[in-house]
Amino acid sequence: MLSYQHAFHAGNHADVIKHLCWIGVINALKKKDKPFTLFDTHAGAGAYDLTDAMSSKNKEYETGISRLLSDDKGAQDLPGLLADYLSLCEPFLAQRQYPGSPAISAKAKRDGDNLHLMELHPAEFDKLDKNVSRLRTLNSHVHKRDGYEGLRALTPPKPNRGAILIDPPYERVNEYSDLVKGVEQVFKRWQQAQIVVWYPLLSERAGAKSGASEAMCEKLSAMGKPCFKAEIQVAENTPDSGMYGSGVFVLNPPWQLDTNLKSALESVVGMLGENEAGYHATSQVSWINEDN
Repeated sequence: MLSYQHAFHAGNHADVIKHLCWIGVINALKKKDKPFTLFDTHAGAGAYDLTDAMSSKNKEYETGISRLLSDDKGAQDLPGLLADYLSLCEPFLAQRQYPGSPAISAKAKRDGDNLHLMELHPAEFDKLDKNVSRLRTLNSHVHKRDGYEGLRALTPPKPNRGAILIDPPYERVNEYSDLVKGVEQVFKRWQQAQIVVWYPLLSERAGAKSGASEAMCEKLSAMGKPCFKAEIQVAENTPDSGMYGSGVFVLNPPWQLDTNLKSALESVVGMLGENEAGYHATSQVSWINEDN
């Protein structure tokens, strides 16, 4: 199934937590001069026009990134990670676009760092190829291939530094187990890989997928790597609420990512405020396996 198109959800609360975390990982890698490699297994279109039919249908960005920009606080009052995220987004938003993870990676990395973007959806791949070309960044490579197959072929990188973003659409319930298998295969070849996994928080309305993210995170933690999870909840978890939030599960996280992300998310939920039902957004960051 290749029906999912992220444009319907561009700039929503899920993008905010995912991209905050990913920028935090890239920032940590840039603290050393040695080059690194980034991998994005489900890259999507790369950037999204907020005025097109898909993004305009639900306008999810209005309860996500738009609320962060309309806040009264000046940049000097923002946590560093949140300020970096908004600074990177602003040139795109000025053109009524939202940068997907490929655009964020391409803009955040240095010229000497490598980026591999993988996308199977034919229409999304064509958009990705064009959008990455427009960014004119060095060493950014676009692949029309399955993300997990790409990881098997391209890891470990040389030099042995880098990170992986895994952000499936989770249209099928077996995508959760596919992800666990994919991560297991990476660690067989690349023990040092820093891996960020995005996942949805789904209510009972999701049927078999309700609770699947939690079960997946338990399997990822059982691999024994240092790991923590960060979650943002934007609606009450009632049987009918659907996707009431989302999270990131980070394996082999860089030093202080948890602290930086916690600070950023505390500001974010204050800016997101309440939903239409009066539920105020919340966030939490919790270690699963401590880094000794």
